Amino acid sequence: MVTTIEALFPGHQHDADTVVSALNHQQIVVALSALVAPQRVAILHMLYPRSDARTHRSLDALVNVLHGHGLHQVATLIEQEAHYLVFRDPVKAWKAFQEIRHDSLAIGVHLYYKGHSGEAAERELDADAHRKA
Repeated sequence: MVTTIEALFPGHQHDADTVVSALNHQQIVVALSALVAPQRVAILHMLYPRSDARTHRSLDALVNVLHGHGLHQVATLIEQEAHYLVFRDPVKAWKAFQEIRHDSLAIGVHLYYKGHSGEAAERELDADAHRKA
């Protein structure tokens, strides 16, 4: 696969006279999700706040809920405070995303899917996760 900076980051400003330019985290993850879009790969960026008792209780409760739903690998990775979770199955990604978002007040999550983030990524993932085979 051959790609260019312009193809990966279409809104990025970089001209021939520029020695260096900057990208932010979101631009990089959106570009990665666009590259793997045909494979329906979802990326969850986990946000763990600084540790305190409330965070640990919330993390433990979330891990227990995920285990209860059979998402054992997801639970283990969250317990280890993995920063990125990469799913190849839209159904499992949707389920994990919903559990994380709704069952933890202290832990945040951002979804990247098919070159989108936020609501657009949610709509795309929801459609793929609930598509009839």
